[in-house]
Amino acid sequence: MTRVLCAGLVTVDVIHRVRRVPERNAKLFDDGQSISVGGPAANAARTVAALGAQARLVAAYGDSPVTAFLAGTLADEGIQWVDPLAGSPNPTPVSSVLIDIGSGDRAVIAGGTRTQTYPLAPNEWLDGVDAALIDGHGGDLPAAVARAARQCGIPVVLDGGSYKETMSAYLGDVDLALLSEDFLAPQGDSITWALRAGAWTAGRSAGPGAIDLDGALGRASIPVPSVPVVDTLGAGDVLHGACAAALGALGDRERILDAVSFASRVATASVGYPGALGWARDDQLRDAFRRTLRRLGLPRH
Repeated sequence: MTRVLCAGLVTVDVIHRVRRVPERNAKLFDDGQSISVGGPAANAARTVAALGAQARLVAAYGDSPVTAFLAGTLADEGIQWVDPLAGSPNPTPVSSVLIDIGSGDRAVIAGGTRTQTYPLAPNEWLDGVDAALIDGHGGDLPAAVARAARQCGIPVVLDGGSYKETMSAYLGDVDLALLSEDFLAPQGDSITWALRAGAWTAGRSAGPGAIDLDGALGRASIPVPSVPVVDTLGAGDVLHGACAAALGALGDRERILDAVSFASRVATASVGYPGALGWARDDQLRDAFRRTLRRLGLPRH
């Protein structure tokens, strides 16, 4: 079975579905609310597990009134959570999310600052892993995981949701830097910047638009099918998690295009359901994606 390590951020998301974003000093009633696991690496790990692969999440959180909720939810979804801050007291970092029920767009207020210094054991975390995903969060965590994975010959996917100053230090150990449409590189075009910083291949998603790729395999554009949008929350996380799962199943970074193509189909399906993992509760759809992932791992003759 494919095994994927996802390293980075985990949060608790408090989600409100609204008909409009409130103005200053205004108050409004929502049309529904929920509490969920969030964070790019965490949602990527949840996607990996939903696709039938094994997911290991390394994300620092510490002890707070909601830690048990996180631990229980992740365990129920079959995810092995390694918390380097376990046992250390932490405030209650949560993120607030507003979902526009008309357009499916979301606005996020990220949780509070997290401790960036904690013990790192990347070689231990990577034991038995077929692919690794980093989201840029966690201080020295992404660089340590990327470096160790490169030394072990494990492909690395970077979830580039937003630019972080430390990225240029480890892009040379990244096989696929998959950047968001909103990614603002310090110089010039984001794909060009990532390639110059050392990424083997770099790509940029564009919401409903095609995913553009460039790098060692040349240029390519992966089309994204058009679907009715219910909720875009976590769609990028689903894209990156599915890509890492596919790359792990394929076992060959030369087939990055196949991995991105599979991931784009999963992420596109996800926006048709509420929540980042709403699609996984559609048994027929989930099982179809699981079969496709298993087929990716079969040897070609």
